[in-house]
Amino acid sequence: MNANLLATGDPLVDTHREAENSLEFAQRTRFGLVVDTITAQLYLIRTLRGLTPEFGCFNDAQFDELRFERHLANDPHLAFAECRYWIRKLQARFLAADYSSAIEASSNAQRLLWTSRFTLFEGAEYEFYSALSHAAVWDSTTADEREHHFKAVTAHYKQLGVRAENCPENFVTRVALVGAEIARIEGRELDAERLYEQAMRSAHANGFVHNEALANELAARFYRARGFEKIAYGYLRDARYCYLRWGATGKVRQLDDLYPRLREEEPVTGPTSTIGTPVEHLDLATVIKVLQAVSGEMVLEKLIDTLMRTAIEHAGAERGLLILPRDVEQSIEAEAMTSGDTIIVRLREEFMAETEVPESIIHYVVRTQESVMLDDAASHNAFSADPYLRRHDARSILCLPLINQAKLIGLLYLENNLTPHVFTPTRIAVLKLLASQAAISLENTRLYRDLEKREAKIRRLVDANIMGIFIWNFEGQIIEANEAFLQMVNYSREDLVSGRLNWKDLTPPEWRDLTERNVEQIKATGTLRPYEKEYFRSDRSRVPVLVGSAVFEEGQNDGVAFVLDLSEQKRAEEALRRSQAYLAEAQA
Repeated sequence: MNANLLATGDPLVDTHREAENSLEFAQRTRFGLVVDTITAQLYLIRTLRGLTPEFGCFNDAQFDELRFERHLANDPHLAFAECRYWIRKLQARFLAADYSSAIEASSNAQRLLWTSRFTLFEGAEYEFYSALSHAAVWDSTTADEREHHFKAVTAHYKQLGVRAENCPENFVTRVALVGAEIARIEGRELDAERLYEQAMRSAHANGFVHNEALANELAARFYRARGFEKIAYGYLRDARYCYLRWGATGKVRQLDDLYPRLREEEPVTGPTSTIGTPVEHLDLATVIKVLQAVSGEMVLEKLIDTLMRTAIEHAGAERGLLILPRDVEQSIEAEAMTSGDTIIVRLREEFMAETEVPESIIHYVVRTQESVMLDDAASHNAFSADPYLRRHDARSILCLPLINQAKLIGLLYLENNLTPHVFTPTRIAVLKLLASQAAISLENTRLYRDLEKREAKIRRLVDANIMGIFIWNFEGQIIEANEAFLQMVNYSREDLVSGRLNWKDLTPPEWRDLTERNVEQIKATGTLRPYEKEYFRSDRSRVPVLVGSAVFEEGQNDGVAFVLDLSEQKRAEEALRRSQAYLAEAQA
């Protein structure tokens, strides 16, 4: 099924989800051959989506191409999976314009074609991408090599022709595109033009958006090589748009790098009340200003307000939501909307509902920690069945994960109900920078608020004077103390502020050895279990106490001590001893 989704150009985000589910099932059932087959499909999808470090290469932190190839080659029982791996690598390398590696992958696949019958599309993909790879290198090779490559192209073309006769709606696009490449090589320029157009029309009519993208890209190269730059860039823009619709973000980035003019944003047409920032204004100074505004705010409510206003302004959105996790649920913390020339931000703190957002998109982003962008939510997409999308007229949708140190902090959801294709690459680039800094700031704000809450609790405990509490350092200084402790040892706050209070001086000589041993323990472990001792009062009388202590952080020089006055307990114990002694004497 995954192979069919790839071959028919279904949205890559949907195909990715199906591949992951299939892989999980195969791993659970320990079906190794299927695991290896799906792994190859999954990594082709990942590189197409721009999720591998290098476009066209499967390598990342979890996968190594050479190791996987050795694994397949060393086990004859995996020849079926090995063949399909080389076909996936052929596709990836061709789309990355690494044609020599693509032809090498094609040769490796060819020697394994005996493994089994192909599915409807698997063999067609091999023939199609092999033909295009040989055609692509034809111009840059010697005369002898050109003959070899041309023969390979025509051989694959014939095999595709057989398939097209049996099922034209699935294969006529491929036949037309390879036919166009053959006409280009033979110098039949008018035939090439006609066949490129036929391939585009057929792909569009049959819903093969990936093949439509490829036909536009190859046509652009054809016209560019002949010096028709303006025509070529028209085809490149269409190719880029189709790749975006497919979800091939990695391929789009490659085109943007190869043809920088494609990054230029075209003005959005149609009526809109959205506040939009022109691309030319999204310069480095603006980005720095945006990031500084978000990073410099430590009050949560102000941070949320700044984040939402900035996101709406620079995204071209008319509505935005900040969604944060609350236990196992997702909560809408804030909503921003445009009203004329102003942005209204409202704190919500309500659990998410299907009437507010497309829940399927939110759950997908939470699960995968990947962004979702719908250029036109009104057209068919992987989330079309979502109740929110069916009831609302949302056009452009973008949902970004806010991630800090691999932890999902929240989500930023943006939509425009008036215009499709609002979230251009330039705007998305700025928003991703904003999302990255927002994740850090939100986490820092949360930690700061938690710290404030803990400090408030400690302060309430200190001020309640239920027990004596003082802050100390290892040199003996008492830095801070509550009234309960000062009353316990009969010193004033002036004595504390003047620096005259020292816990070593308060400790009677017979308790100092035990105290020193406990100091070594707290240095080693950071905490000290409560133990009994005595302190001197200001009048040199003594107060029996129970003391427990801890350093604030490991390796630090100061900590906090909690002190209970045991005077009443000791008096009660002494009274009990006297009563028992008196009773014993009376009975004697």
